[in-house]
Amino acid sequence: MSRFLQIFILLTAVLLGFTSCGDEPDGKWEKMKWTNVDNLMNIQGSYIIPEEGGTFRFQCWNYSVVWVDSYTINGVSYTLGGDDIPNVNDLWFGLNITDNKMTITADPLPESVESRYFSLDLTAGDTFDTLVFKQQRGVY
Repeated sequence: MSRFLQIFILLTAVLLGFTSCGDEPDGKWEKMKWTNVDNLMNIQGSYIIPEEGGTFRFQCWNYSVVWVDSYTINGVSYTLGGDDIPNVNDLWFGLNITDNKMTITADPLPESVESRYFSLDLTAGDTFDTLVFKQQRGVY
């Protein structure tokens, strides 16, 4: 092997080593930024769903694709994988994510229930976010 070819291969390997690693350590990407399209009230970090339920839209404007990693409903956590993503349908809420657009549908709050909540653990690449949704009497 010629001396030139050896130096070229060595330099290529060194350059690939420098460029293949990003400057950001794991989990240190820019935080997801959400647009609350339907202007749900946000109280202390929780989006408040009206008693009558409804459909609410959100969009992550700094990442083009968002996935649901897990969700928690009334204190019980569920990890998702494979075909479960991006659609979730549970007892009283539904969720659909297409790319960076998220639609949440919530049933009306039953007369026998004072409040309930769910949270979504979301990821986009190597950044993570949690959105919390509460439905309770007398807020709206």
